Amino acid sequence: MPKFNLYKDPYVNEELKFMKLITDLDIVNQNIIETHEIWNRIINFNINTSEFMIYNTYYHKRMSKLHEYIVFDLKHFIDEVIASIAIIKGFVKNNKVTASSIGAYLNKKEKNFNDLDQFIDLFDKLDNLANSYKHSYANSDFSAIGKEENCFITLYSKYNDFEKQPIPYVISVNYIIQEFNKFYKFSFELIDDLTKNK
Repeated sequence: MPKFNLYKDPYVNEELKFMKLITDLDIVNQNIIETHEIWNRIINFNINTSEFMIYNTYYHKRMSKLHEYIVFDLKHFIDEVIASIAIIKGFVKNNKVTASSIGAYLNKKEKNFNDLDQFIDLFDKLDNLANSYKHSYANSDFSAIGKEENCFITLYSKYNDFEKQPIPYVISVNYIIQEFNKFYKFSFELIDDLTKNK
């Protein structure tokens, strides 16, 4: 848990919020483990054994759905942390948090909110992956898996504008997890620092 140093959020119980966020990561970790297991079995199948049957529609779809869940859950975690930090820093107008998501942070809804700029690449990749899983009409035409490692793979047609070519995203699961772990540690330390003087 991050240290809130007796800081009281005006809207929610931050300790309960972060307990839920952290325990949700247990499920994310299980999903990551399962996707690695499925990916390994698909990539390392042996045509002369029963493992040959592992590469079928169900397992491919299972891995794809787990990737969606992982991206959604990691993005949700970061959105909630961004909103919490924004509230602590006072980025609230008329009881509305003005920077409460990755998208708001990337679009610099608050010009003075730059504490997390070292994670712009992570934010950008997660935001585009989440949007392509959620909104991209073209994504159904893209069924692939990582050859060298487990990857999030999507085909993103932003705003479903087919005047522009859809963009393929092939992003290492390990990269996202490593960057998320850095964000996790840094954001908790930041919350501790920001609430010491509140």
